Amino acid sequence: MHILLETVAFSLVEVTLALGVASFCLIAIFGMIPIGLRGNKAAVEQTAANGILTTVAADLRATPITSPPGQAAMSQRFAIPIPANPVTTSPAATTLYFADNGQFATSLGANSRYLLTITFQPNQPNVRTATFVKLRVTWPAAAGVINAEGWAETFIALDRN
Repeated sequence: MHILLETVAFSLVEVTLALGVASFCLIAIFGMIPIGLRGNKAAVEQTAANGILTTVAADLRATPITSPPGQAAMSQRFAIPIPANPVTTSPAATTLYFADNGQFATSLGANSRYLLTITFQPNQPNVRTATFVKLRVTWPAAAGVINAEGWAETFIALDRN
């Protein structure tokens, strides 16, 4: 009984072409790594900013209604001053600075990464309506709002009546 074994041999040209195709593919893949890293960094920043927005909005919503309703108040966790309702003029924006670990401060520090701007919007005078709040997070905190690398914002309505 004879077993036929075929030998497979590659010429030097075939090996060279295979290595060329493989190296071209690897160069393309390695070229996409910086793009993926930038996208990942942007996603992490956006997720952290949305977490800050959610936490501050929850703090503002959890602030107890005053007696009588509609009076000025202070949020419990972040000590954000909430103006009396109705808000007739746009008061000065309140700013908070957040570090990567979630700690906040009222002034820019060495570990500040995010800048939160809280603005209470004017509503109808002489009418008790919802208190409207614009929350905007920008980063890096030291760059300020105009030169920010990225931002996220939300608009909430508080029932303070």
